[in-house]
Amino acid sequence: MPEIITANEAHIWVAIRVVVTFLITIIATKTFRAVWRRYGANTIHRKFSGNILSAIITVVGTIIALNWIPAFSTIVTALIAGSGILALTIGLAAQESLGNAFNGLFLSVSRPFEVGDRVHLIKADITGFIEDISIRHTIMRTLTGSRIIVPNSIMNKELIENANICNPQSSNFIDIIVTYDSDIDTARQIMARVIGSYPGFIDTRPEEIKDTTPLVPVFVRHLGLYGVELRASMWTATITTNFAACSDARSVILKEFEAAGIRISSSKLIDALIQTP
Repeated sequence: MPEIITANEAHIWVAIRVVVTFLITIIATKTFRAVWRRYGANTIHRKFSGNILSAIITVVGTIIALNWIPAFSTIVTALIAGSGILALTIGLAAQESLGNAFNGLFLSVSRPFEVGDRVHLIKADITGFIEDISIRHTIMRTLTGSRIIVPNSIMNKELIENANICNPQSSNFIDIIVTYDSDIDTARQIMARVIGSYPGFIDTRPEEIKDTTPLVPVFVRHLGLYGVELRASMWTATITTNFAACSDARSVILKEFEAAGIRISSSKLIDALIQTP
C-alpha cells in the first residue's frame, strides 16, 4: 500500500524546502558577490552590475522558496489575474525606487566618476571619495571618514567636480607674503628650488617649452599693503597627495627663509604691534 503522508508531515516538508531554498539563495548571493569582487575590476560599472545581478539572484531565490507554499501559488494566480491593477499599484509605490535604479544605470553607463575618485558635489557642498554604487544609492566616504548615502536620482542631477575624470594630476597655490625689505629674488629662488625638488612634484610643462621655461615659475602676484605677495604652483600626481605636498613645502620654505634672513610680512606686523605703546 502506498505510504500516506499526514498533513503535519506535508507542512514539515514544505517548511524544510522553503528554508533550504532560502539558505541556498543566501549562499549563492554571497558566493557570487565574493567572486565578483575578487576577479573583477573595481569600477563603478562593475559594482553596479554586480549589485543588480545579486538582487536578481535574491529575488529569483525568494520566489522559488515561496512557490513551495501552496497558498502562495493561489495568491500569485490571483495577482496575475489582476496584473494591470497590480502593475499600476507597484509602479506608483516604487516610483522613487525605480527612478534611483534607472539613474544608477545611467551613472554606470556614462561614468562621471569611478570608484576611488575624489569628487565634490557642488550643490550639496559635499566632498568625498566614491566607494560603491548600488541599485538605490551611491556611497561616498568624506574626508573625515564618515559615509554619506546619496540617492542615485540626486547624484545624477548633481553638478560633480571630479579631479580624476581626465587627468588625475592636481595643483594648488603656495602663496607667501614677504616684507619689502627682504631680498625678493632670493625668496623666489628658494620657493622654486624647494617646490621643484619635492619628491612628489610633477613637471607639467609641455615638451616643446621645457628648455625655455623654468621648472617652477614664481610670480610676484601683488604689491600689497603689508608686503610682496609671491605665488607658485605645487603639482602632484593626485589631489589626495597634494595637500601633504604643499604642507611639507611650506615648512621647508619657512625654515630656508629664516636662514636667508627673508621675513614673512606677518612677523613684521607682530613686531610693530609689540613695539606700539
